[in-house]
Amino acid sequence: MKRFFLLSLFFVILTSFKTGNNPFDTFVAQNKGKVILVDFWASWCKPCREELKKLPKFKKKFDGKDVAYVYISMDIEDAKWKKAIEEEGLKEDTHFLNYPIKGSEVLKGQSVGAIPRYMIIDKKGNLVNADAPHYGKDLAKEIEKYLTE
Repeated sequence: MKRFFLLSLFFVILTSFKTGNNPFDTFVAQNKGKVILVDFWASWCKPCREELKKLPKFKKKFDGKDVAYVYISMDIEDAKWKKAIEEEGLKEDTHFLNYPIKGSEVLKGQSVGAIPRYMIIDKKGNLVNADAPHYGKDLAKEIEKYLTE
């Protein structure tokens, strides 16, 4: 029941995006010219954590290419979120808790009802795939498609 409540709460938060400047949109603007992979996850989400174990091998495919990674956590406890970032070896990447993206122009109108969830933003800063595949060959093909545009 607690998990259902938390997922429902996150759904409400993420479906109420409004327009305006915020840290996520700033990140997107700073990474124009790169394909951005957005990974929605949480420290308490076992499937999310399993997917993150595939990340080092996945990222090697794009070494030296214009791909940026950003992780948006559904956590509400800062300490657990930071501990999970450390445990998964993600300290070098960009992270947001879900609330700073509430006013995102890039993600306006999107909702995240389940995690893990992946989205792709093209080199121009446009959301081009709001429901991208999990880490693997299909996601790699999808990213390659936008790298060549």
